[in-house]
Amino acid sequence: MIAFLQLAAAADTVLVRSVPPVRTAFEQVVFVASGLTSIFVFVLIAMVVVAMLVLKAKADEVGRKLDAVLHELQPAVRSANAMAEDVRLAAQNVNAMVSDSRETVQMVNTKVRHSVTELTARVDDLSALLGRVHASAERVSGVATTALAGIKVGARALGLARPAKAKARKAAGPRLRRRD
Repeated sequence: MIAFLQLAAAADTVLVRSVPPVRTAFEQVVFVASGLTSIFVFVLIAMVVVAMLVLKAKADEVGRKLDAVLHELQPAVRSANAMAEDVRLAAQNVNAMVSDSRETVQMVNTKVRHSVTELTARVDDLSALLGRVHASAERVSGVATTALAGIKVGARALGLARPAKAKARKAAGPRLRRRD
């Protein structure tokens, strides 16, 4: 019986169907443009997703190749780092040697200047001494020359002097005589 009641009630039911309102030409253009825009945005998003997937695959491939290259370059990088450390140590050693050399040169410079000053003073003293010795030698030479001249004059006056020619012959040694 409930089924009969429901059948009787169905006859009284009104079915309503929604009818779209009548659109103007502008509204129709906007409606179509909105649909096309939605489709375009969907296609654009789909293309972006596909492009991102392709780019991700390419990026992964490039990453793998880059990892392989980096793996091959690791020994060279280690060697370069070791050489850089060696160069750094050598530069520090050179700087230390230059610093020591600079100090040594300054010390030697000071000693050389001091030695040159002392040597100059000694040379000046020696020069003064030689000047005095020379002056004394000249005085002695003058006195000796005068004394010898006096002795010669005295010897001649006393008749003890040899004639000058005999002296010259004796100094020259024996001579051969010519036969004419």
